[in-house]
Amino acid sequence: MKRGFTLVELLGVIVIITILTLLVFPSIMNSINGASKDVDELTMKMISEASKLYIEQNSYQYSNNKGDIYCISINKLVENGYLKSPIKIGDKDITNLKSVQVSVKDENKYALEDTNFCEEKRVYSQSVLNGSIPELNDKLVPVIYEDGSWKVANPYEKWYDYSAKEWANAVILSDKGKDKKVGDTLTLPTSPTDASNSDVMAMFVWIPRYSYTISSTAGSNKDNPGLIDIKFVNVDTKETGTATYTGDTPRNWYTHPAFTFGSEELSGIWVGKFETSAKADSICYSSASDTNCNNTTQDPYILPNVYSLRYQKVSNQFETAKKFNQNLNNALDSHMMKNSEWGAVAYLSHSEYGKEDEVYINNCSSYITGIGADSASDSSSATTCNDDANKYNGTSGVNASTTGNEYGIYDMSGGTYEYVMGVYNKTKGSSGFSDNLTGINEKYYDNYETTIATDYKGHALGETSKWYNDYANAYFVSSSSPWFTRGGAFYNTSDAGVFYFGSNSGVSYSDHSFRVVLAPAT
Repeated sequence: MKRGFTLVELLGVIVIITILTLLVFPSIMNSINGASKDVDELTMKMISEASKLYIEQNSYQYSNNKGDIYCISINKLVENGYLKSPIKIGDKDITNLKSVQVSVKDENKYALEDTNFCEEKRVYSQSVLNGSIPELNDKLVPVIYEDGSWKVANPYEKWYDYSAKEWANAVILSDKGKDKKVGDTLTLPTSPTDASNSDVMAMFVWIPRYSYTISSTAGSNKDNPGLIDIKFVNVDTKETGTATYTGDTPRNWYTHPAFTFGSEELSGIWVGKFETSAKADSICYSSASDTNCNNTTQDPYILPNVYSLRYQKVSNQFETAKKFNQNLNNALDSHMMKNSEWGAVAYLSHSEYGKEDEVYINNCSSYITGIGADSASDSSSATTCNDDANKYNGTSGVNASTTGNEYGIYDMSGGTYEYVMGVYNKTKGSSGFSDNLTGINEKYYDNYETTIATDYKGHALGETSKWYNDYANAYFVSSSSPWFTRGGAFYNTSDAGVFYFGSNSGVSYSDHSFRVVLAPAT
């Protein structure tokens, strides 16, 4: 006969089961909760890594000028293929609800925020640039010209307008100005002995990546050549004679060679706004001295209303230009301007985005930067050196800018002759370099193996020869004069100009200076 559980026994079993449940269930729940927490942490780590990768691969949209914290919606990461939906924290899909706030400098610093309260900060981008927007870092500060002064700009708001000929400007702040914030006015030198009071060490102007074409009739009238057609392009565009048609006439487009930097394609370059200068107490602006000039001890500046740095041979100019790397923490590649880079500025200046007509000469006989004469081809003068109307932001001075306003680049006509890194067949001449420029990376200079000017598109040589009757042709680089000079000097009157080119041995002179360029290279 089968015997069942008595009520007492059944109650005993229930009690035992209850006791066991009370003992074991918390451990089970803790394990489940722990596993869930681990999954959530892995999900957050995945979101963080995806957002950092997105910033890295889309760096042209962002800036760490105001810090290293960014905010990106989860939905954007999904839409762009960096994550796959659904993205769950706990049991909730956060794809359309949350944004990630992430630090690009601290891998352990990230957090989720409600999308409505997490503003994505993206650097201001003008659509006409097609992605070739200015590249900043925490040492290169954007500025805007307002009410007669330069002020620190907010990079997330409008601070340039190429359609209005207002090119992007940025500065390296001096120790005196290092604490300046957005909206603060910057003090610049008002005289050649005032550089130590400047909030700024150097000023640069952004030349966006572009393709160009020159019509067959553009240079037929040397006194008033037609405009160069420009279209801004992104870093993935490189045209080498792509034909389009205007009526029945083929036009070939070329992406300017200045935006190819060794093996890298650049979205643009930062060009020194003025000829390079030195400290006000430097002997290199007043007389030759091998000890003080032809070495690398000079601290370069790029400022208006100061003396150009002269009396340096090309090799020392090259080394001096590299010194800005120290101020930029090597985030940008500072180097002496190449001949092709000069051409990039010259072509943009003669387009709808630039001054369009002839850039006025700097005719100051004291080699002071940023001066503009009263006409394009004035003879040398001491008066303009000190007249407020002829300074870079004066009524005449702005005409010496590549834009015809304060936003352009100066001293490209007159001032000093500017040596550029353009050389004939790697011939050292009197530059101070080693034979065949041994040890100098080829990305830092243009090498000319022939003397046929039309072979070098974009270099402002054969394509624009004698535009505005600027001096050209007679002194193409050669084995005896292997280094290009550009712009002419203050006393060259009508021969000076952005399309001027000559040559020299590379030795130091009292009337030769140079210009600095920053390449946003990786």
